[in-house]
Amino acid sequence: MALKEPRIGDPIKFSLYPDFSEVWTLGNPEKVIWSSIKHFCAKEVINHILKNTYGISDRKIRSEIHQNVKTYIQQAFEFYEAANVAKPNTAPLIYYYSFLNLAKAICEIKNPSFHKKNESYNHGIRWKPNPNFLVNILTEHVELMQRGRKGVWHILWGSVINNQGLIAQPLEFQIKELFALCPEISDEYERTTAENSKLIDLINPEILIDRINQEIWIKFSVMRDDLISLRLSRSDLIRMISYGNNSYHQVKSPNRDLWTFEFVTPKRYDQQFKGKLYDLLKDELKILNLFTAINDDGIYYSIPIQTKLPILLPQLMVLYTLIFWLGSLVRYDPHSVLHLQESEYWILIEGFMNQSRIWLLELFEWEFYQWETALKNAR
Repeated sequence: MALKEPRIGDPIKFSLYPDFSEVWTLGNPEKVIWSSIKHFCAKEVINHILKNTYGISDRKIRSEIHQNVKTYIQQAFEFYEAANVAKPNTAPLIYYYSFLNLAKAICEIKNPSFHKKNESYNHGIRWKPNPNFLVNILTEHVELMQRGRKGVWHILWGSVINNQGLIAQPLEFQIKELFALCPEISDEYERTTAENSKLIDLINPEILIDRINQEIWIKFSVMRDDLISLRLSRSDLIRMISYGNNSYHQVKSPNRDLWTFEFVTPKRYDQQFKGKLYDLLKDELKILNLFTAINDDGIYYSIPIQTKLPILLPQLMVLYTLIFWLGSLVRYDPHSVLHLQESEYWILIEGFMNQSRIWLLELFEWEFYQWETALKNAR
């Protein structure tokens, strides 16, 4: 059967959050991100965002959230500064406690009075060292705590995906599978494991709108060779990204090296709709669970292949889980840290600490503001 021509529509900015900006800086991007996160704590700033972005109308609740978020972010920054001057065999643990506090700040916004709940005093995730063996990245895993022992990890996961449903059973995440989902270090992953990273880059992703028929939809392409190298068929990809009434089909592509997909049925909206167009597709964008990274052209997006993970993990949770594991490794098994420093896998860990760690900080900034920022260095 011949493929249909793609629908014609007017493009609007493709992003994962309601708002988007591109910022150039002459300074250190890491310091700029922290400046933005600390700015979030300013009373007028956070009050405005809590009211207008998060829809929290109660002034007393906003005031309480402000005080707790400010406390968490201040401590997160102090931990981060301390980690910056620490050695590689100790820094991951200190960085983890920085991100733990940022995680608690997110949880406090989405779950006011979180600091009073038992979950705020538990990590929610654990790693057990083996006293008889040094670590092996290819077989290592971390475990979510069992039901009834939820912690920060569970509440952060629910806050990021906007779903506070229970995770009913203990789950395991293979460390190797998590590293395979880090676009910032895909070269290091492929070099050390001789396997492809589990990410499918999107080519020309678009949100398109037909204002006459009041329809809006998503369209994107992928490289044919990317699917072939990952042994994924087009139907496999469609199954991965379709859910309920939100399904995709293949359409004609302008380039024979690409496969192009779009909604089977565009989403209709009322002519009287006055909100942001992004809001019409926010659920569909969440289902795609896109991962991000940045290059000379700006932010690019990838579909993560998570068929070997027990539950869907947003990018922030993948990186947060890995920094937890590295922090635990430093704390409980320094002999394995020394062993890894002499192994072929250290370039992967070093790449994570030098690149993915900073991107995790960026992702937390986006989550606070609900705003996607492409931060570029002008030098």
